[in-house]
Amino acid sequence: MSGNKVLIVGAGALGLTCGYHLQLAGADITFLVRPHRLESLSRPQRLYCYNDHTAKVFKDYRVIAATEELQGQRYDFVMLTLDGATCRSDQGTATITALGNAVRDYDTTMIICGVGVGLYEHVRNTSGFSASRLLEGTMKMLAYQVDGAKMPLPSPTDIELHNASDIAYISFPDGVAFYVSSAPKQQSTAFAGIWGKSDLIRCKRMPTKLFRVFSNTFFPFTVACELDGWRGTDALIKNEELWQLCCNAQREVMRLKHNGLTGKAFALLMSNSKLEKSMRDLERDASPMGFTAFNKFHHGGKVLEQNIQIMENCANIGEQDGRKMTALNTLLSRWHESRH
Repeated sequence: MSGNKVLIVGAGALGLTCGYHLQLAGADITFLVRPHRLESLSRPQRLYCYNDHTAKVFKDYRVIAATEELQGQRYDFVMLTLDGATCRSDQGTATITALGNAVRDYDTTMIICGVGVGLYEHVRNTSGFSASRLLEGTMKMLAYQVDGAKMPLPSPTDIELHNASDIAYISFPDGVAFYVSSAPKQQSTAFAGIWGKSDLIRCKRMPTKLFRVFSNTFFPFTVACELDGWRGTDALIKNEELWQLCCNAQREVMRLKHNGLTGKAFALLMSNSKLEKSMRDLERDASPMGFTAFNKFHHGGKVLEQNIQIMENCANIGEQDGRKMTALNTLLSRWHESRH
């Protein structure tokens, strides 16, 4: 496979940020979007980069609004950037079905960028793609649509340049922009290889079990942050009772039966102090965008339905396995109470 043609389903912050960087690495980018997005994508997109406080221009991509336009087109990869809740909605399911009908007979690999227990199985059954051509992935860079977020914009942010952009993003010091599951190996290696053609950032392959463990354990942290009023990581950690509840809930998710020995091992390894360090490292690396501000916008709003759905699914699965899931259920109960 050439690894040069990439179809991105959805042109939100994830889709545009990945599309821009994949194009820098030499990929030919096409977006499949809803019809109302055609006009806004007909012009070059501007991406404000918090790393150097400049605006990048993203152009020379193709945009289509109907799966019928995919007929006869061959893509090496399809990135499904819809979040988990949207993928499971009636409209999302219909889109995935139509997408599968259009491209699965070609040598195409689909990358599921949403997360959540059972999402892989839902996309596989809905799209008709075989396991040998399905990957799971997620963007490590933080990105948001400028017109939909109210961010603090601390110094040295160029506020005028930021506000004139479509997307704002930050990449992390380690240079990892995207994580992808390690299986199937050939497709995983090929996708990481595209990113590897860029001198700026890279894609890291992660064992599938490990990917699933970590992709589902972040959400108790964001819910705890909301219950703490989005005061920041330091404030949450000082709220000893809530922080303990958050850490216990994360370990409960890690220990779910379907996570196997990998999950059990990490539940043993991830002490409160190690979880604290990982969150503080993320907060440091997300500066000057603001880790808490981003999470408040993204996890506290944009993908909140997905996050709560993931936690509820984890709680149900744990209980079916005979586990009490006390901390996770307590977090969920407190969150539901806070909404009334």
